[in-house]
Amino acid sequence: MASREFKAIFFDLDGTLVDIHGPLYIAAKNALDELKYDPPLTHERFREALSADDVWLGVPEHLRPEYAKLAYAYFLAEIDKTERLEVLPHVQDTLAELKRRGYATGVITSRPGDSRRLVEKLAMVGLASYLDQVVTQTTTSLRALDKTESLKQTALKAAVLPRACMYVGDEPRDIMAALGAGFGASVAVATGAASFKYLQTHQAFKPDYVIRTMAELIDLIDNMKTETAE
Repeated sequence: MASREFKAIFFDLDGTLVDIHGPLYIAAKNALDELKYDPPLTHERFREALSADDVWLGVPEHLRPEYAKLAYAYFLAEIDKTERLEVLPHVQDTLAELKRRGYATGVITSRPGDSRRLVEKLAMVGLASYLDQVVTQTTTSLRALDKTESLKQTALKAAVLPRACMYVGDEPRDIMAALGAGFGASVAVATGAASFKYLQTHQAFKPDYVIRTMAELIDLIDNMKTETAE
């Protein structure tokens, strides 16, 4: 890396700052039911598939495009009707410490819709005051899953060069966006659907660092500064 000093730390939302396992299961089950896929998905099979890094839950390749569209639509519907976000452990303390240290912060999510509504939800659980920007997407199509342009625009609004920005997410497409936006570092946190090993060994979009929980982020940033000094 050319630089180990950062001025902005931006985050994905679902699976990174707030828990998504409940909505993910409901979305996957509804999508598979609509496809009349057998056997029906159970909580146990869902957990087993995720622990085995089977992100497709056994769905054959020819059904995957249709399954992805349905699951995404059901997921959006589920998170939209969930009024109270379930904040993951160590998130609030980490965001508070980043703000205390003077970093620019923000959430850049694939969720579509009015960002003001999301700010209200974040305020309800005590996170909004630690975030300078909250960026949602303007479309509900699968194109919203690519957040590359949103990352670029958020850095621009923060008046921070991309190489001085870090993006923290929970899946390979978050890493893809960070790379595409020219961010100085990408960090994957294993609190979403993807396991630590899956994130660490992903061939196409490999993060610079993988952490198990948000509790490790501040130490990681401190260690990166030490690496620079050496």
